[in-house]
Amino acid sequence: MAFQALFDIGNVILEPTPTFGRLKEKTSAWLPLLALILLTLGITYWWISTADFAWLREHLIAAQQSTVKPEARAAMEKVITPNMMLWTSAAGAVLGTPALFALAAWYYLMAAKVMGNPIGYGKWFSFVTWVSVPRLLVIPLMAFQIATSHGRLAPEDMDMVSLNYLLLHLPATNPWANLASNLDLATFWSAGLAAVGLKAWTGRTTGTCVLVAALPYLIVYGLWAAKIAMFG
Repeated sequence: MAFQALFDIGNVILEPTPTFGRLKEKTSAWLPLLALILLTLGITYWWISTADFAWLREHLIAAQQSTVKPEARAAMEKVITPNMMLWTSAAGAVLGTPALFALAAWYYLMAAKVMGNPIGYGKWFSFVTWVSVPRLLVIPLMAFQIATSHGRLAPEDMDMVSLNYLLLHLPATNPWANLASNLDLATFWSAGLAAVGLKAWTGRTTGTCVLVAALPYLIVYGLWAAKIAMFG
């Protein structure tokens, strides 16, 4: 079972349709979920532990300069420490990742019921972990960035396949920079895998599956963009 799951990490990229067909019958969420959490923890620890932290702290504060009052700067300098960043990043990986996957699984459960496919919640949680596999491919690129940065790697430059890094090159002070840095090629790839997986699991039309797969991304990033447009 473990070996099959290991092979399926590659298969879901190379042959998604037959792989999702097999995963519907016998699936497990633990390997892709564990791999994502552990690799995220490892790459984050490497980044923070090797960073020129005085430079990194100054960069993070400068990115908030338009909203941070001068009297708050000293407090931020005390709060932003390597330990604080490591603990918050670890909490995000260990707690935030499963929570986000759980929410996405609930969405697919509800969508499947609307489409007339009574597939259980546990299978949809596993489905979400497998469509997240493209995120694993970003981590080696992050490792390359860390290894060549000489300790001065801004968080927005970690992801070499983000829209900001590839196309827009917005400074951290730009209100759109965070959104553009979070939206990357792995996001689009995962959405595409979700559409393929939905078609394999539900048998619905391609258009329906694309819409269901794209809808949560459209809602999240659409609301985020609307918030920036209205409030900066």
